[in-house]
Amino acid sequence: MVPVRVAQADPALPLGQAQALADRGELNAALAVLEQYPAGESGGEAQPLPPAAALLRVDVLRRLGRVSRAELALSQLQAQLAAGARPEPALTAQALHQQALLHLLKGELAPAEGAITEALQWRQALAPTLRASLLNDAAIIQQRRGDSAGALADFAAAAQAVAGTPQALVYRVNAARALLEDGQVPAFLDAAQRLADELRAVPSQPSPPAPVLHSRIALAALYREAVNRFGADQGYRLQALQLLEQAGRQSPLAARDESLVKGYMAGLYADDRQFDSALRLARGALLAASRAGSQDLEYRWEWLLAQSFSSLGDNTAAIDAYGRAVASLQTLRANLEVFDQASLATVIQPLYYEYADLLLQQSIALEEGAEKQALLQTARSALEGLKLAEVEDYFQQQCLGDQAVQLDALAGRTAVLYPVLLEDRLELLLSTGDDIHQLAVAVDRATLVTLVRDFRLNLEADTGTDDYLDQARRLYGYLVEPLLATLEQAGVDTLVFVPDGPLRTIPLAALHDGKRFLIERFALATAPGLTLIDPKPFAGRSYTALAGGLSESVQGFPALPSVSTELDNLNRLVDASVLANGAFTLNRVEGELASGDYSVVHFATHGQFGGSYDDSFLLTYDSRLRINELGRTIQSRAGSSDPLELLVLSACETAAGDDRAALGLAGVALKAGARSALATLWEVDDKATLDIITEFYRLLSTAGESKARSLQRAQRKWIQEGGNPHPSQWAPFLLIGNWL
Repeated sequence: MVPVRVAQADPALPLGQAQALADRGELNAALAVLEQYPAGESGGEAQPLPPAAALLRVDVLRRLGRVSRAELALSQLQAQLAAGARPEPALTAQALHQQALLHLLKGELAPAEGAITEALQWRQALAPTLRASLLNDAAIIQQRRGDSAGALADFAAAAQAVAGTPQALVYRVNAARALLEDGQVPAFLDAAQRLADELRAVPSQPSPPAPVLHSRIALAALYREAVNRFGADQGYRLQALQLLEQAGRQSPLAARDESLVKGYMAGLYADDRQFDSALRLARGALLAASRAGSQDLEYRWEWLLAQSFSSLGDNTAAIDAYGRAVASLQTLRANLEVFDQASLATVIQPLYYEYADLLLQQSIALEEGAEKQALLQTARSALEGLKLAEVEDYFQQQCLGDQAVQLDALAGRTAVLYPVLLEDRLELLLSTGDDIHQLAVAVDRATLVTLVRDFRLNLEADTGTDDYLDQARRLYGYLVEPLLATLEQAGVDTLVFVPDGPLRTIPLAALHDGKRFLIERFALATAPGLTLIDPKPFAGRSYTALAGGLSESVQGFPALPSVSTELDNLNRLVDASVLANGAFTLNRVEGELASGDYSVVHFATHGQFGGSYDDSFLLTYDSRLRINELGRTIQSRAGSSDPLELLVLSACETAAGDDRAALGLAGVALKAGARSALATLWEVDDKATLDIITEFYRLLSTAGESKARSLQRAQRKWIQEGGNPHPSQWAPFLLIGNWL
């Protein structure tokens, strides 16, 4: 996204100083100047910042990721502008632009587009630079929606609005990026060549305008991506290097720009296996990033150092650099209220997996002992950081876990299994006590992912055949069989899975050893990570419950006839307040959740988990309860100091093959602040749901069983007595979180 310039001011004055710092990427320093901005007083009250300074402050706060403060400052500025005697089109449009950028940061495309459209209504009164910037961001929205043609048209309009100026180059580079990301590699290369020729023709001395420098850096990065990701001729790396060398000759060069130039050059040398040069340049890039206060660059160059050391075979130095990169990224994320959603796949997952992969490679070569255990603990901690980041990314909220509890430290006869899907192998990390057992399985990620997808599709639909069994046995052979001797020796009766990627989309209860299902041998639970909320035993205690659901057909969803009996049974077994059908309205549900001191919340209604929490909901009689609102309402419960003990969603479904949808299901307990959740991966036969859920509650309330063993016994009873042992009926019930 193009940096927004919101002020034109005398560089000798505070506003000019702050703008110059912001232009150089020194955002914390710019904010410090603005926080000290001289403000007059009237009647003993401090006056607000002048609009230009207030706009810059919003822009800087947004770029620092301090969304709440930016939104508050923007609302104050917009109120100040609205109170003016006459409208100020430029200031109003710039405020709307900031509003759009904040929506974009949070992934809210429709409100962002609305704000830009409103700002462009002042088109005739706007300076060409502002109009072009608005059109550029309209193009970014189109790009994120997958409308490549619309994005290219808006980028072209932005460049045309400032034709003949250096800023037009930036918008043309953005258009070239859109072509590349759309896979139009020849068209990208044609556009890039024209841009490169123009940029080479601009001398580095005297210092050219900032847009020229930034276009050189950005185009170089795109050339590298075209080669590494899209298979363009490797000769284009030379084009990238020449652009960066030309950028590096510019003087003076701001510290952040110096860091970008040296860092991207280091990447090019690493691609060419010239690792000595790569290491020297990456270290220089790190020093420059530190001088600029650019935390968002530090992890990139540490990561590059780690990859270079690893390629040289210096695994000790590589592990140290990976550790610094992960720590730097975690610090950066902790300071941001939202994180760019695209970064999960392009930055967070690759970095954490590479780090864990190297640690596990080092560990597997060692004999049992303290050094091996230290490596395994570090690898699992890194993967745990990734899993928490994935859930936080899904819900677009940081710090979902209240406290970290090591599951293996709670265990008794419980084991914790952490499967890790790497490109060339599957790693199994099993904890049965204080130590972690490591076992590498020779199956590559692509093979395993295909097997998981096929298993889910064959399992979900009961076709009257046992086609799923082959996949169930193969998955059992990969995930469980190698660990059986260790599990038997430890006397394990409960397995807690911390699934990785596509493994979240299948019920592990349906794995099969050729004679029986896994659930017939072990009680099972699923954890989105090792972060739980104060696990305590639940069975046999008296709890109040809120129960709600729909047996009738509403809003085009089919009826669930057994829901009435399900709610009646729950009311018999647990002291429950029941909201059924017409009483199960959105307002009633939210009101009860917010005011009631319930330990169990049970909803028997249609629910769907999509690729975003915005697409995830529970059906009420008159509306839909969004999963995000469910969590927020439960956490705000008045008069309740205890977390929710159990959240049951007995008729939900996730899209087959959608890892993010399953991630939302796994994260719902964390989001709601619940110790445990019981939910289904897909909608289950009405009678099976009634029987399994009723038996689960009966065992939980009368037999003194743990949640995991209560569910196991209920599923085993259905397999043996339910009349249809096919896993589509009983397997999709998942116990998520605390199994006690």
